Amino acid sequence: MNFLQKLIDDIYIPKEAPYFEALGAALYGLDNDVKPITSFEDIFYDKESSFVFHRPLAEFTDKVIFKTMERGKARDGDDCIVGLDVGSTTTKAVILRVSDNRILGSVYLYTLGNPIKASKECYKELIRQVPERINIIGLGTTGSGRHIAGLHALTEGVFNEIVAHATAAVYFDPEVDTIFEIGGQDAKYTYIVNKVPSDYAMNEACSAGTGSFIEESAYETLGIKVTDIEQIAMKGNKPPNFNDQCAAFISSDIKTASHENISKENIVAGLVYSVCLNYVNRVKGSRPIGRKIFMQGGVCYNKAIPRAMAALTGQQIVVPPEPGLMGAFGVALEVKEKINLGLLAKKNFDLKELSEREVTYKKPFICPGGAEKCDLKCSVNLIQIENKTYPFGGACNKYYSINKKIKVNPNEFDFVKKRQFLMFEKYAKGNSQLTNESSQLKVKKKIGLNLSFTIHSLYPLFYNFFTKLGFEVILPDKVDDDGLEREMTSFCYPAQLSLCLFQDLVKKKPDYYFVPNILEMHVDKEEHYRIDNNATCVFVITEPYFLKEAFQDVDFEGKWISPKFNFAPGYESEYKKFVEVAHQLGIRDEKLINEAIETAIQKQHESQKDRVEIGNEFLKFLEANPDKYAVVLLGRAYNTFADTANKGIPQKFASKGIYVIPYDMLNYKGIELDGEMYWEAGKKIMKS
Repeated sequence: MNFLQKLIDDIYIPKEAPYFEALGAALYGLDNDVKPITSFEDIFYDKESSFVFHRPLAEFTDKVIFKTMERGKARDGDDCIVGLDVGSTTTKAVILRVSDNRILGSVYLYTLGNPIKASKECYKELIRQVPERINIIGLGTTGSGRHIAGLHALTEGVFNEIVAHATAAVYFDPEVDTIFEIGGQDAKYTYIVNKVPSDYAMNEACSAGTGSFIEESAYETLGIKVTDIEQIAMKGNKPPNFNDQCAAFISSDIKTASHENISKENIVAGLVYSVCLNYVNRVKGSRPIGRKIFMQGGVCYNKAIPRAMAALTGQQIVVPPEPGLMGAFGVALEVKEKINLGLLAKKNFDLKELSEREVTYKKPFICPGGAEKCDLKCSVNLIQIENKTYPFGGACNKYYSINKKIKVNPNEFDFVKKRQFLMFEKYAKGNSQLTNESSQLKVKKKIGLNLSFTIHSLYPLFYNFFTKLGFEVILPDKVDDDGLEREMTSFCYPAQLSLCLFQDLVKKKPDYYFVPNILEMHVDKEEHYRIDNNATCVFVITEPYFLKEAFQDVDFEGKWISPKFNFAPGYESEYKKFVEVAHQLGIRDEKLINEAIETAIQKQHESQKDRVEIGNEFLKFLEANPDKYAVVLLGRAYNTFADTANKGIPQKFASKGIYVIPYDMLNYKGIELDGEMYWEAGKKIMKS
């Protein structure tokens, strides 16, 4: 108030200001003839609660299975691996014996905003618990602080927590397909297929469905310690439904519940339900729940929480042994597997030396952006460890895991780039000649193709057809964001790209626009397969229609070439359609038209054959080099192989020395499908 009075001359602060609310309540009572209080009982009145209620948590005790595991006793000479899970709230660590995967020691402590200090404290405690002379041959880190902890330990074993938790869950039950994981300040959903995480989601900025939420709400509002929550909540017989309240408002609901004379036990049980409600509504959302659900994270030490989750989902919940250590245990298993596969080298880690290892922070620098031409200007720390200085930090992972030095030629590893070279250069150059009809023109006519959808699979076909006829084929050069202004409804990202690329193509003012309507594509037929359709996506089929509608201000009269193709039987089946296109372009030389069609089909077949031959040679290379491995990139060509859409994923693999190969370089001809698939691209992906 003193500060405001210095700034504002005419501010008035009445002497009643400290008790305005109470004064207002009294004045309201006088003005509204509130019933006078003649006895103590008159203070209270009966009415229905403002809340609806959940069933008691005790009713769901049999819906949760709490697994246990026997720990091991360390022996001198044991080969072991340390797993370190550095979270935003807590840091966990385990020592895993390689021979039998037994946990020999574990630590669970608060991070307190200092991941390196927390890591060092973990090392000290592990030494105290396991004084035997064991050999630490690997060290893995996970959690939000995994990069800085990994740098401090000078380890290459840095893994994200999705992988770590999935690995731990699958270890205890290979049939697990769903993981609910709730940590101190984040919550994650993971869906597992064939023991591999295939989908995941995390909470956003809100921490309502996390451990810190219930801990802070119970203590700050009710004075209840986190260790007492389970015991109190399990006594509640009518927990109020606080919904998935934000932490900023839950205290108000708790006060309301107290005013309604709801017991402390029921309020705490309502808080437990609230954590799980937030998770179900905001993290899992509409994502599927499988047949076997694991619930992990430190909150599961409070057994009331998985019981609330069972109540809300109607599913049986399995809590693995040591649920709070699953990240640390899982990352230790990951390091063990990578060592066995030869992807990580054994290395001796001294826990005493790690617990005493100091770091020195030097003056940070501003990242120049480099080849990526990034303009974020991130401040990057310089950290000195054992007389060596490492850059660390920034918005991207450029300076993470910097101790894993890899110098590779990305072009050697990027087979997506090789595919694009075949598609847009090797089999899409030359063949251009002036036709009899166009020879009198000084400049060849230009025909524009949008660099979208099936063009990423059929470019050699169309390019060679048009150039053989004497036309110059032009493509858009960039994604012009002005095209988004023409979006008429909610489009998928590839359809949005189609608009933006076509926007750039229009600016080039070609003489003709070739926008084919492609209904189906060719897929090798299986005798027993019940679905004959090889349909393209609905947006692929309708691209000519939505583009023409979106660009009504462009004069396409006499310029719009949009044939309907069905390539399911093969390219040859649409011979007549190509003839019609040539006639639309004013070409009447039947011999030239036939040559153009035959050349186009031949080049398309050659490009596909060349792709598969390169793939076959690469597979032979992998078989001859057991230490090498590759990632197959699956997805529609216009998403996965186009640099306008794939977010640089192929380059990210290749820059780390990992071979990445497109699925359509694999020879999946003759592979039988035992399911049902309507879409052409889906069939090819499943076959590969």
